[in-house]
Formats: sequence, C-alpha cells, structure tokens
Amino acid sequence: MKKIYKVMSSATLAAMLLGGAAWGNAESATAKTTVKNTASSSSAQKAFNSASVTQSGITLGLSKAIYDGNYVSITVKRSAKGLTGGITDGKYDSKTNEYIQPKGAISNLDILIDGKSTKTFGNSMGTRPSVQWRAGANSDTALITLTDASQLGGNIAAFPDKFKVTAKITLEGVSKPYSLDILIQKSATKPVVLKPNLTKKSGNLSMILNRVSLTSSSTRLQLILRGQDKNSNINYDFVDNQGNQLNMISGNGSDENNKNGDFYYDFLLDGLGKNAKSFTIKPYKAEYMDDDSGRYKVDSNGEIVKNYMKNFEMTVSVK
Repeated sequence: MKKIYKVMSSATLAAMLLGGAAWGNAESATAKTTVKNTASSSSAQKAFNSASVTQSGITLGLSKAIYDGNYVSITVKRSAKGLTGGITDGKYDSKTNEYIQPKGAISNLDILIDGKSTKTFGNSMGTRPSVQWRAGANSDTALITLTDASQLGGNIAAFPDKFKVTAKITLEGVSKPYSLDILIQKSATKPVVLKPNLTKKSGNLSMILNRVSLTSSSTRLQLILRGQDKNSNINYDFVDNQGNQLNMISGNGSDENNKNGDFYYDFLLDGLGKNAKSFTIKPYKAEYMDDDSGRYKVDSNGEIVKNYMKNFEMTVSVK
C-alpha cells in the first residue's frame, strides 16, 4: 500500500506526547457569530503589509512573505482584545479524545496558489504541496510554511518564481473563514545546491542523501530510503559541526512517485550558521512505552529515549 508520511522532529514529538502541539491539519471548528468584514484604514490595518479582515472583533492579516528558493514562509498576525490564548494554542484532552483550542486560535487552513487549492494538486498526498503552520514570534503571530512536492520523487514541478497565495484561515469561535491574499516572489539569490550522493547501507536498508539545498534561512535535504520496513519508524536529528541542533521546519515523505517502492523524504531545516563547516544527519528509532498507549518513552528530563543508528550517520561538508 502506498504511504505518505509527515516526519516529526524530536521537539515536535515531545510536544505531541505532552499534548502541547498541533498538526497543521486540524479539523475546522465553527460557532455561530456575527461576521463583519472591514477594509477601513483602522489602527489595526496599519500593522499589516497586506489587506486585513476583521470578524467577530478579531483582525487577521498577512504581514510578511519570504520565498528563499527552498520554501515559502508567510507571517500571520492577529489583533484583538480579550483573547486568553495564542493563535496556535491548543491541547489534546485524553478524556474526550478531542483537541481543545481557545477562541481565536487557528483551527483550519486552506491555501490556494493562483486560485487553486493545494488540496486539489496532483492525484495524491505525495504529489501535493505541504502546508503547515506553527507558532510565530509571539502569541498573536503564526508562520505558514509551504513546500512543493518536487523532492518526493517523480517529475513534480517546483513552485513558480512568482505566484499569488490566498490563505483561507478559520479561527476557533469565528464561523466564517478569513480570506487573505499575498503575492509571492522568489528571492533573487539562488540556493547553493550540493549533490553529495552519500550512501549508507546495512542489511536490506540503504539510505541515500541525494540533494542538499542551502540558503541563509533554510537547509533542504532529499533523502531516499530503499528496503525500508513499511512498519519501521525512523526519525532524525540534525547537528552542525559546532554541536548546534538544526530545528526541523517541516518534513514529509512518500513512496507514491516511483515504481520501486523507495521512500523519498524532504526535510526542511533551519539555515546553517555562518561559521558552520559541516552538518551531520543522525537517524534514530524512538523507544515506546511498555503499555499499549503507543506513546514514546521519555527519560528523567522529559526527552524521548532514542536508539541512534550510528552506521547510518552522514556528515556533509558545506565549506
């Protein structure tokens, strides 16, 4: 059976265990409220670089967009009085088996590229752009992350150099989605692309680092796994030569776009520091609790217990 994976970093895994993080595909929650759209030049409007919309006393706008050649990052800004929770807040309630969010938190997101929803791109999840959101600089900002599916195998096109994004954002407690437009322009500075073609093999499993794309703000990797057990769950840490952890912005994987059953993984990480000379990919398998909960085992510091796959570690020189 064909599979599509969303890969989690260690930090995200830990947050999920503790019920403190939300995936960017939460179901839309609705409530009956009076909706009022405004396009006036209010004080809230001045905080946004694109048009903003106010509904139920909450103003939402897109203030910044960056396309560095690896991914698109769009900053969402919220302005309102009396809200008690952040725009990305929420927690899982194990008793009700529901994800609970405060009023004004993002509960659903649909992205249109030049008028076409990313949910309709291609024939499957493995051929569609990745759309995620995460916390921004403060409780009233969120970052939308878009990556194309060009690194998931096959001949899938990358994003064009210039296009329009429409973000249809649903907030908890507001019945009607906000519809916000922003133009995206690719940076004139091109990424530095490396083709390391590093291969590590043990038994039937081969791990190939096929492509690295570097910008000042991000690091994008294409990793190919051959002979991977369909039920195995391999995660990764990324560390530069100075011991700095490279946080994962997003990660996706699919075996849908090739006939050999190979898994193509697309990892988007923080940009390397100016003094970094290399970075290392450290695959690992996390340990699970002994019960049937499916939860990961954590140590006394609350960190996930990891069994690193030393024979699959790869170091890439960038200078």
